[in-house]
Amino acid sequence: LSIYPQEFIALVGMSGSGKTTLMDAINGFRPATHGEVTVNDIDLYRNFDMFRSEMGYVPQKDIVHQELSVYSALDYSAQLRMPSDTTQQERHQRIMEVLQDLDLTERKDLPIHRLSGGQLKRVSIGFELLTKPRLFFLDEPTSGLDPGTEVEMMKLLRKLADQGRTILLITHATKNVMMCD
Repeated sequence: LSIYPQEFIALVGMSGSGKTTLMDAINGFRPATHGEVTVNDIDLYRNFDMFRSEMGYVPQKDIVHQELSVYSALDYSAQLRMPSDTTQQERHQRIMEVLQDLDLTERKDLPIHRLSGGQLKRVSIGFELLTKPRLFFLDEPTSGLDPGTEVEMMKLLRKLADQGRTILLITHATKNVMMCD
């Protein structure tokens, strides 16, 4: 299997078919017992720390602080994940860029518990986008979303791939996989 830069790849299959196991083998979170995974001809498993900062991972279940505002939650995550010498102004600028990319600027002051399902999923994606990952892994980011919101989420992921990220997505919804490479 070869995945090229800026591709948007969907892993599709029935429940229990091994989609998450395959993704976790590819991203190095659960290394395979046989075979190898390389990134630009470099063994991922042997050099995982080299690539850790290049990867973003959004699990199926959202892990967010429900009482914080969108901006506060992103700021908290940015303080933990961005380099320690990042200034408050640099952090603010990056958060605002992420909010704009995710079409959440107008929601930045809302408590997370007041967001729709699609907006909540975009906040989860935003946590990972703060560090500008080149390799982006998402486990069923459209599950539980209504069909219209699902289309918008897939368009967003397509846009992120077109901006220079390689995206690997697990999905049960096959209606919109035509947006993938």
